[in-house]
Amino acid sequence: MTPISRARSFIAAMVRRWPARWAIVLMAPLLAASGGDRVDKLVTDFDLIVFNTEFGTPMDARVHKWIAPIRIFLDSRAGPLDLERRQLEEHVRLLRRLTNLKIEFVSKPDDGNLMYVFDTKDRLIGSVNRYLAQPLKGWDDLHGSLCFGMFGVQDAKAIDFAVIGIPIDQVMSLGKLQDCVVEETTQVLGLPNDSDKVYPSVFNDHSPQVMLTDDDQMLVRLLYSPRLTPGMARPEALKIVREILEEGGP
Repeated sequence: MTPISRARSFIAAMVRRWPARWAIVLMAPLLAASGGDRVDKLVTDFDLIVFNTEFGTPMDARVHKWIAPIRIFLDSRAGPLDLERRQLEEHVRLLRRLTNLKIEFVSKPDDGNLMYVFDTKDRLIGSVNRYLAQPLKGWDDLHGSLCFGMFGVQDAKAIDFAVIGIPIDQVMSLGKLQDCVVEETTQVLGLPNDSDKVYPSVFNDHSPQVMLTDDDQMLVRLLYSPRLTPGMARPEALKIVREILEEGGP
């Protein structure tokens, strides 16, 4: 995943449009975490994945998550559209259950706040730049990423816009379509980092996982607990995460 700015003022210059609609997030009960070691591991993993980025970009160490409904515009410019949509819809069904967010597909780009772009590698940057006020200069900006996602936040708090780019010719040749869809869609929910310390996990580039593990799903559920609010500072958030796990759920 690409480096992400946590300041609204910076992202506002990068992203063309910002939605204004909001909705309250509710949370399904967590599975109980058994044992102090498991609680410690999940708290550490949450800290690594939510409050860092894989490229070491300075973070504001605050919780960022969606509050507004997510409206996906699927901009398929190359590749098998049926397969692309099927892979995305399958993962979206899981994310709806984990977050209790309203996530839907829209048919017009002006209605979208998560722009999902499939194109060939040589054209992808230009296609993604259609949705960015400050365009990417090229693949060098992406530090060797195979596929990438970026999100913007409103008032340094809630996420309200995201763009995902997938070079469909390259990922199909590598058999990585599902990997890219699962990882990037999950990360733009507010879990931007990859770490070798989180294993096995889709958040680890050296892990063989393609689908979210039980622990990965737990991290998403924790982030979308109503007890964690957008803009909450890291120390308070980690304290609440530990409490949630020790209680076995909200």
